[in-house]
Amino acid sequence: MATNTTNTQRKAVIYTRISEDRDGDQLGVGRQEDACRKLASELGWLVVGVKADDDKTAYGRNGMRARRPAYSELLDMLRTGEADAVLVWHVDRLYRQARDLEPLIDVVEKTGAMVRPVTHGELDLASASGRMVARILASVSTHEVEHAIERMREKTAQRRTAGHFHGGTRGFGHKPLKKRAPGSPPQVPQTDPREATLIRQAAQDVLAYAADPQTGKSLAAVCRDWNSRGIRTPRGKTWGTPSLRAVLTGARLAGLIEHDGEIIGQATWEPILDVETWRALRTVLLDPSRNTYRDRPADRVIKYLGTGLYLCHKCKEPVRAGGARAGEGQRYRCEAGHLTRYAEPIDDFVERVVIARLARPDARAAFSTPAAEAPAAPSMEALNTRHAALNARLEALVEAFSDDDEADPVEFRKASRSLRNKITAVEQQIADAVTAVAAAREPGPLDVVDMPELVRRHEADPADALTWWRETYTLERRRKILATLATVTILPGRRGRPKAGAPTFDPESVAIDWH
Repeated sequence: MATNTTNTQRKAVIYTRISEDRDGDQLGVGRQEDACRKLASELGWLVVGVKADDDKTAYGRNGMRARRPAYSELLDMLRTGEADAVLVWHVDRLYRQARDLEPLIDVVEKTGAMVRPVTHGELDLASASGRMVARILASVSTHEVEHAIERMREKTAQRRTAGHFHGGTRGFGHKPLKKRAPGSPPQVPQTDPREATLIRQAAQDVLAYAADPQTGKSLAAVCRDWNSRGIRTPRGKTWGTPSLRAVLTGARLAGLIEHDGEIIGQATWEPILDVETWRALRTVLLDPSRNTYRDRPADRVIKYLGTGLYLCHKCKEPVRAGGARAGEGQRYRCEAGHLTRYAEPIDDFVERVVIARLARPDARAAFSTPAAEAPAAPSMEALNTRHAALNARLEALVEAFSDDDEADPVEFRKASRSLRNKITAVEQQIADAVTAVAAAREPGPLDVVDMPELVRRHEADPADALTWWRETYTLERRRKILATLATVTILPGRRGRPKAGAPTFDPESVAIDWH
């Protein structure tokens, strides 16, 4: 392979990136592009394209690459020979982690392309020493990002503990905050009167609907009303039930600070809802029985594998099938509008991965719950006897209080509350005992799977194994197996139409986390 040089004209593609562009004016990437064009003029290179990832981070989490469409297009231009050089302001604009550097190294080794940062000389990816330097720079860059994240977390935790607003998108119901000068005290969010009125009315409507569906409004009805009136989320999006539920159950409405599901203190801003109303909303809207996709009524038939099981990458709510157009396949879509994806390729991919995992020798041991010794517990007969005795004591207490004109009401309430708490505890024990018996009788999802046949078919032909899998086990059984094995999260697909010959489905757009 020829050695990279700078004394020949090259077809260069400029790549620019900025992690955060709050104003959306693209001034940051614009400055980078100007500097790269100046260098191209000095080198005598021809600029054949500009790829910009504005407001895109290069730091991927959970072992996954950050989604940067322009970076992927840049690599495609190098692979096809449309460009043979890259101009960039600094190497950390190209990559922040080794997982993003390696695809670039592969392309450079195959094509002889050159990478030229403005801030220093050529990044030599064609030699072993140059690649070593590039990987060291990637490690340093990753350390810088992770260290910055640690500092930000500590700062956020400190602000949260003090009751201050800790940053992020403004909450619906509060006015936007102005940019704060360095060293100035934290700002206190101010209530937006119009949005606060909407929130209070929505809270009344939702609570009234929960008490009597003939009155008030459901979450969906409130969303339709707001959307029809042009009321938008703080990000300018239309309202969906997940986004409205998140607003109404957020602790900030009650002037409280919440972290990891726990209330940790009082906020510095004025509450929009009183605590009693907010707690009532939480009780109603976070009731597990409201989840209509995970536990559907028996008369509603689910036709697709991922309905209510696959999660949206953004709101973590279950997706549902819907939104199919005439002549096209069914789709999964998030109720809040975060994504819409074709269902068939996702289901095919997920089930192929599940089958491949089950075909491994350790599958049954890995996903079967080990038998545990049953904890010592009272018998059902003893529980029923205690329940009857406690009720009898409560009735006797009520009768004694009603016959004694000098009885102390405070003492009566204290004694009756104690008895009622004991009755509730016994009733929970009875319910747990019944549930345990039912669970012991029901076979596990994997107990019915013919593992030897599955392994044999998968080793012979994975496509045949998928066909056999679907013909042998009902959709309901396959859904139970999937729910036992993993959590599936749907990520955004690649934007734009795929190039000729390129696969239409991207496996990286589906995340499978094994339980």
